[in-house]
Amino acid sequence: MPLTNFTEVYFEVDNPTLKSFYQGGKGMKKVAIFVVAILALGLMTIPAGAQGKFDGYMIAEYFSVLNHHDEDIQDRHGLWLRRIYLTYNNNLTDTIKMRLRLEMASPGDFSSATLDPFVKDAYLSSKLAGQELRVGIFGPPTFEAIESVWGYRPLEKTPLDLQKWRSSRDFGIALKGNIDSGKMLPYFLMFGNGSSNKAEDNKGKVLYASLGFNPSKAFFLEAYVDSEHTKDGKSSGVYQGFAAVKGDWGRIGFQYTHRNYKQKLDDADDVKEEWDLISAFAVFSASEKLDIIARFDKLMEPNSSGHKIAYIPFADNAPSTLIIGALAVTVAKGVQVIPNVKYVFYGDPEEGDKPDDDFYANMTLYFKF
Repeated sequence: MPLTNFTEVYFEVDNPTLKSFYQGGKGMKKVAIFVVAILALGLMTIPAGAQGKFDGYMIAEYFSVLNHHDEDIQDRHGLWLRRIYLTYNNNLTDTIKMRLRLEMASPGDFSSATLDPFVKDAYLSSKLAGQELRVGIFGPPTFEAIESVWGYRPLEKTPLDLQKWRSSRDFGIALKGNIDSGKMLPYFLMFGNGSSNKAEDNKGKVLYASLGFNPSKAFFLEAYVDSEHTKDGKSSGVYQGFAAVKGDWGRIGFQYTHRNYKQKLDDADDVKEEWDLISAFAVFSASEKLDIIARFDKLMEPNSSGHKIAYIPFADNAPSTLIIGALAVTVAKGVQVIPNVKYVFYGDPEEGDKPDDDFYANMTLYFKF
């Protein structure tokens, strides 16, 4: 069942603050009790005449690490759950909607930790003079258009989400819609904490903005920018362009992203860093039940947080190039089997030895309910 444009809340697993709560073999029981309580609450709060609906999806995967720069990860293989979504949508009134979503997933760091759940999103949306007003925790415009065109989140995150340049969620207020009546100029403006779905812990805030150009179903352009400033002299910004061509044959997308970071220091030179990333993907529909997928991500500078990337940790001392190849086979309505390979190779390091290449061979199962 397709997800609709309602308010949402996520229950995601990768929250270390909840680990102690779900230890001792009782974790899954507590999770189950919590989920049942949320579902019961959702059912009890459906007003007369309102339309409430539950749906979700799961991503299970068999992974095999054929080669890796980290010897501890080399030759590992096994099964994990990359993501579980449980979503509750409700039309509270004719103009106000909400979504509650719970998320759970394996940690993705090759550890033996259990699945850790957490609430990720919660927001209301309302129509305002033909536009949509959102308040709460939800996805910023950073990846929204790119992810919808890419269409294979079960296979891998979009580049900025994968590289952790911006969080996939933030707490804020947003206005989105179309500038023109022909819906050729979609926009998305958001003011957020910059603390993801966590509690606000600093004085900084983030302003996000995107503007698209959609003259036909076959062509789409988008310009995106965000800016974050804190009171301790830190600031960062992301500038991005995205273009896509779509048709019955499939779709092709291309993006270029620049990110900068600055920090003013009283007793030393200011810190200034910049990164550039290009990405291209193609999805070809060989038949109604078979897609052929290819993707290329090139990060021009090292990502110092690369080793923290879930499921495919990168070396953090050298530029990287990620290549993905996959076949997506639809075996039943809402069920796909996706055999795929992911290959990462590295450029010259800023320091230390050049990392070995990374090579993964996976079998991914994706199903909606």
